Amino acid sequence: MSNKIAIFMMVFLFLIGSAVLSNASMLGRDIFSESIPQPILKEPVTDNLDLSGKTELVFRWSPHEGNTYQRKYYDFRLYEGYQMIEANLILHNNVSPNQHQFVVGTDIFKLNQVYTWSLRQTYRSGKSQRSTSSFTVISK
Repeated sequence: MSNKIAIFMMVFLFLIGSAVLSNASMLGRDIFSESIPQPILKEPVTDNLDLSGKTELVFRWSPHEGNTYQRKYYDFRLYEGYQMIEANLILHNNVSPNQHQFVVGTDIFKLNQVYTWSLRQTYRSGKSQRSTSSFTVISK
């Protein structure tokens, strides 16, 4: 009789554990893929960028849906070249979740050089996918 009880308990615990893991998996999927949308970059999102006569370049993005009370900051990064690796990182800043732009002085840009900027929304529960755009400075 005790073997039957032990087997019953093992099956019961297995079923309960499976249900808990399934719910946790669904919860994680909701948090990281559905409720944290990818930011939408507005500008600059062009292949070639003319900086003639400009002292500042404004990077803009659309605020996206999600739980505003859960937002922590935007993770803004600017890289020299197409590769988004630490060695190419020239600027990194955390921007307030209420801001939807970041201003950079044009003195950091070189003529005929490619730059890539990326933006990620950070929430208390995780981060969104990274949005990126690249451009070449054609005039300065």
